[in-house]
Amino acid sequence: MIILKSKREKFLKKTKESVKEALKSRDMVLAATTRSIDELDKVINVLVERLEDWYAIYFPELQTKDRRKYVQIAHEFDKANPDPKLLGKLLGREGAEKAIQKAGSSLGADLKDEDIAEFKSFAEEILRLYDLREKYLVYQEKLADEICPNITYLAGPELAAKLISHVGSLQKLAMLPSSTIQVIGAEKALFKHLKDKKKVRPPKHGLIFQHPKISMSPKKTRGKIARALANKLSLAAKADAFTKNFIAEKLKEDFESRFNEITEEYKKGKK
Repeated sequence: MIILKSKREKFLKKTKESVKEALKSRDMVLAATTRSIDELDKVINVLVERLEDWYAIYFPELQTKDRRKYVQIAHEFDKANPDPKLLGKLLGREGAEKAIQKAGSSLGADLKDEDIAEFKSFAEEILRLYDLREKYLVYQEKLADEICPNITYLAGPELAAKLISHVGSLQKLAMLPSSTIQVIGAEKALFKHLKDKKKVRPPKHGLIFQHPKISMSPKKTRGKIARALANKLSLAAKADAFTKNFIAEKLKEDFESRFNEITEEYKKGKK
């Protein structure tokens, strides 16, 4: 019994030390920051939808693709006394003129001052969330530059942070083969393929699709570009986690060269 108790105490002590060491890791902070930004995005999207429902009662004709600008207009615009300068800053000269014309013949209800004050207050709180998100993005970039400079240089701070956040730590990411890095974030599609390989094709990319070289390329070339990027990200992750050498400039140069090759091949095939 005494021996078992001693072993148990040693095991618990070792476990506590491991947990404490893991929590010291800066990439845990990066992962937590990234998840906070993702949650803020979800909250902001839901709240903006509610504001749109609310504001449509007052000014249903207002339309803009930029949701943050929509919130700013809802917060500052007065339908009865429109400010051309304010709208000009948010919508441009033509957009401002159209909005003022629509305001003059709007089908929206003439709400009481207290009603208008309430949705303006709601819009103000959403704008604060946007500001908080911007603050976290700056912090995320700073952490990414510190923790994984090679991945950040190659893929950008946001994608670097998302890859580390998704797998849990930089060391875990560094241990993964490039073929796995290529499909991180596309696990559902991968499992569907494994379940029925004849009907469902394997995913060509996961989170790395957010890289502009992939997302803005023709569909037929994305798989090859994703593979090339994943190869370089795998090397970058190993350098960041283990050697701490900055090799990203060479990796980026090689990736750009491979990207150009793939693009030229596609153009020749198309001709």
